[in-house]
Amino acid sequence: MKGEEWLREQTTSTTDSWDSKLRTLLKSSSSNNKIALVGMGHPLRSDDYAGSYIVKKLIEEAKGALLGNVRLVDAEDNVEALITRIANLGPEHVVFVDACEMKASPGETQLISVTQTTYPFFTTHGIPLKLIAERLLPESEVWILAIQPKNTGFGETLSPEIRNAADLISKFIKKLADQETSS
Repeated sequence: MKGEEWLREQTTSTTDSWDSKLRTLLKSSSSNNKIALVGMGHPLRSDDYAGSYIVKKLIEEAKGALLGNVRLVDAEDNVEALITRIANLGPEHVVFVDACEMKASPGETQLISVTQTTYPFFTTHGIPLKLIAERLLPESEVWILAIQPKNTGFGETLSPEIRNAADLISKFIKKLADQETSS
Protein backbone atom coordinates (compact mmCIF):
# COMPACT_ATOMS: atom_id res chain seq x y z
CA MET A 1 0.00 0.00 0.00
CA LYS A 2 2.91 2.38 0.54
CA GLY A 3 3.53 2.55 -3.21
CA GLU A 4 -0.14 3.35 -3.85
CA GLU A 5 -0.06 6.16 -1.29
CA TRP A 6 3.00 7.64 -3.00
CA LEU A 7 1.27 7.26 -6.38
CA ARG A 8 -1.79 9.13 -5.11
CA GLU A 9 0.42 11.94 -3.75
CA GLN A 10 2.23 12.23 -7.08
CA THR A 11 -0.80 12.22 -9.36
CA THR A 12 -3.87 13.63 -7.66
CA SER A 13 -5.15 16.27 -5.34
CA THR A 14 -6.13 15.38 -1.81
CA THR A 15 -9.82 15.90 -2.60
CA ASP A 16 -10.02 13.15 -5.20
CA SER A 17 -9.01 9.54 -4.88
CA TRP A 18 -8.89 8.52 -8.52
CA ASP A 19 -6.95 5.34 -7.79
CA SER A 20 -9.47 3.80 -5.39
CA LYS A 21 -12.36 4.77 -7.69
CA LEU A 22 -10.56 3.27 -10.69
CA ARG A 23 -9.66 0.11 -8.75
CA THR A 24 -13.30 -0.42 -7.81
CA LEU A 25 -14.46 0.24 -11.34
CA LEU A 26 -11.92 -2.03 -13.06
CA LYS A 27 -12.37 -4.86 -10.57
CA SER A 28 -16.11 -4.79 -11.21
CA SER A 29 -15.60 -6.18 -14.71
CA SER A 30 -17.23 -9.53 -15.37
CA SER A 31 -18.86 -11.36 -18.24
CA ASN A 32 -21.94 -9.19 -17.69
CA ASN A 33 -20.03 -5.99 -16.94
CA LYS A 34 -17.67 -4.99 -19.73
CA ILE A 35 -15.44 -1.95 -19.39
CA ALA A 36 -13.68 -0.06 -22.19
CA LEU A 37 -10.49 1.79 -21.24
CA VAL A 38 -9.90 4.26 -24.09
CA GLY A 39 -6.61 6.13 -24.51
CA MET A 40 -6.80 9.51 -26.21
CA GLY A 41 -4.24 12.05 -27.34
CA HIS A 42 -2.45 13.45 -30.35
CA PRO A 43 1.05 11.99 -30.80
CA LEU A 44 2.42 15.34 -32.03
CA ARG A 45 1.02 17.53 -29.23
CA SER A 46 3.39 16.72 -26.37
CA ASP A 47 1.45 16.02 -23.15
CA ASP A 48 -1.86 15.71 -24.98
CA TYR A 49 -0.62 12.22 -25.89
CA ALA A 50 -0.65 10.98 -22.25
CA GLY A 51 -3.87 8.93 -22.43
CA SER A 52 -2.86 7.17 -25.62
CA TYR A 53 0.63 6.57 -24.19
CA ILE A 54 -0.84 4.84 -21.11
CA VAL A 55 -3.18 2.59 -23.07
CA LYS A 56 -0.49 1.70 -25.63
CA LYS A 57 1.76 0.52 -22.79
CA LEU A 58 -1.06 -1.58 -21.34
CA ILE A 59 -1.94 -3.06 -24.75
CA GLU A 60 1.68 -4.15 -25.24
CA GLU A 61 1.65 -5.97 -21.92
CA ALA A 62 -1.93 -7.27 -21.86
CA LYS A 63 -2.50 -8.16 -25.52
CA GLY A 64 -5.75 -6.15 -25.68
CA ALA A 65 -7.63 -7.42 -22.61
CA LEU A 66 -7.07 -6.59 -18.98
CA LEU A 67 -8.76 -7.73 -15.77
CA GLY A 68 -11.39 -10.02 -17.25
CA ASN A 69 -13.68 -7.98 -19.46
CA VAL A 70 -11.74 -4.72 -19.53
CA ARG A 71 -11.06 -3.90 -23.18
CA LEU A 72 -8.22 -1.59 -24.15
CA VAL A 73 -8.73 0.80 -27.07
CA ASP A 74 -6.17 3.31 -28.32
CA ALA A 75 -8.09 6.11 -30.06
CA GLU A 76 -5.19 8.56 -30.26
CA ASP A 77 -6.66 11.83 -31.56
CA ASN A 78 -9.64 10.35 -33.36
CA VAL A 79 -12.08 8.88 -30.85
CA GLU A 80 -14.91 9.79 -33.18
CA ALA A 81 -13.71 7.15 -35.68
CA LEU A 82 -13.70 4.39 -33.03
CA ILE A 83 -16.82 5.27 -31.07
CA THR A 84 -19.00 2.78 -32.95
CA ARG A 85 -16.48 0.02 -32.21
CA ILE A 86 -16.50 1.00 -28.54
CA ALA A 87 -20.31 1.09 -28.43
CA ASN A 88 -20.48 -2.35 -30.12
CA LEU A 89 -18.49 -3.81 -27.21
CA GLY A 90 -21.57 -3.09 -25.10
CA PRO A 91 -19.61 -1.74 -22.13
CA GLU A 92 -21.34 -0.88 -18.91
CA HIS A 93 -18.52 1.60 -18.25
CA VAL A 94 -16.24 3.55 -20.59
CA VAL A 95 -13.16 5.27 -19.14
CA PHE A 96 -11.52 7.80 -21.44
CA VAL A 97 -7.89 8.39 -20.41
CA ASP A 98 -7.02 11.87 -21.59
CA ALA A 99 -4.98 14.99 -20.93
CA CYS A 100 -7.45 17.63 -19.83
CA GLU A 101 -7.09 21.26 -18.84
CA MET A 102 -8.24 21.43 -15.23
CA LYS A 103 -6.21 24.44 -14.06
CA ALA A 104 -4.26 22.06 -11.79
CA SER A 105 -0.62 21.11 -11.33
CA PRO A 106 0.97 19.18 -14.20
CA GLY A 107 0.36 15.46 -13.72
CA GLU A 108 -2.55 15.92 -11.33
CA THR A 109 -5.07 13.19 -12.08
CA GLN A 110 -8.80 12.94 -11.44
CA LEU A 111 -11.41 10.32 -12.28
CA ILE A 112 -14.54 12.25 -13.21
CA SER A 113 -17.95 11.08 -14.32
CA VAL A 114 -18.77 12.72 -17.64
CA THR A 115 -22.13 13.68 -16.11
CA GLN A 116 -20.23 16.03 -13.77
CA THR A 117 -18.82 18.02 -16.66
CA THR A 118 -20.34 20.99 -18.46
CA TYR A 119 -20.06 22.37 -21.99
CA PRO A 120 -17.54 23.38 -23.08
CA PHE A 121 -15.54 20.63 -21.46
CA PHE A 122 -11.82 20.82 -20.82
CA THR A 123 -10.68 18.38 -23.51
CA THR A 124 -9.07 19.46 -26.77
CA HIS A 125 -10.87 17.01 -29.04
CA GLY A 126 -13.30 17.91 -31.82
CA ILE A 127 -16.48 16.60 -30.22
CA PRO A 128 -16.85 17.05 -26.45
CA LEU A 129 -16.75 13.73 -24.57
CA LYS A 130 -20.00 14.58 -22.82
CA LEU A 131 -21.75 14.88 -26.18
CA ILE A 132 -20.21 11.59 -27.36
CA ALA A 133 -21.39 9.91 -24.18
CA GLU A 134 -24.92 11.29 -24.36
CA ARG A 135 -25.46 10.59 -28.06
CA LEU A 136 -23.35 7.53 -28.84
CA LEU A 137 -22.91 5.70 -25.53
CA PRO A 138 -26.32 6.12 -23.87
CA GLU A 139 -26.22 2.63 -22.31
CA SER A 140 -22.77 3.16 -20.72
CA GLU A 141 -21.62 5.06 -17.69
CA VAL A 142 -18.80 7.24 -18.99
CA TRP A 143 -15.78 8.40 -17.00
CA ILE A 144 -12.71 10.49 -17.75
CA LEU A 145 -9.36 9.71 -16.16
CA ALA A 146 -8.12 13.27 -16.64
CA ILE A 147 -4.44 14.17 -16.45
CA GLN A 148 -3.42 17.82 -16.24
CA PRO A 149 -0.90 18.50 -19.05
CA LYS A 150 2.05 20.84 -18.77
CA ASN A 151 2.56 21.43 -22.50
CA THR A 152 0.24 20.68 -25.42
CA GLY A 153 2.24 22.51 -28.06
CA PHE A 154 3.87 20.80 -31.02
CA GLY A 155 6.26 18.05 -29.94
CA GLU A 156 6.69 14.30 -29.82
CA THR A 157 7.70 13.85 -26.18
CA LEU A 158 5.83 13.99 -22.91
CA SER A 159 7.14 16.46 -20.33
CA PRO A 160 8.93 14.74 -17.44
CA GLU A 161 6.04 15.39 -15.01
CA ILE A 162 3.46 13.91 -17.37
CA ARG A 163 5.63 10.92 -18.35
CA ASN A 164 6.10 10.19 -14.65
CA ALA A 165 2.35 10.44 -13.95
CA ALA A 166 1.52 8.33 -17.04
CA ASP A 167 4.05 5.64 -16.09
CA LEU A 168 2.70 5.55 -12.54
CA ILE A 169 -0.89 5.21 -13.79
CA SER A 170 -0.02 2.40 -16.22
CA LYS A 171 1.96 0.59 -13.49
CA PHE A 172 -0.99 0.96 -11.12
CA ILE A 173 -3.41 -0.54 -13.65
CA LYS A 174 -0.94 -3.31 -14.58
CA LYS A 175 -0.49 -4.13 -10.89
CA LEU A 176 -4.29 -4.47 -10.52
CA ALA A 177 -4.32 -6.85 -13.47
CA ASP A 178 -1.44 -8.89 -12.05
CA GLN A 179 -3.16 -9.14 -8.64
CA GLU A 180 -6.40 -10.24 -10.31
CA THR A 181 -4.75 -12.97 -12.38
CA SER A 182 -2.74 -14.30 -9.45
CA SER A 183 -5.76 -14.61 -7.13
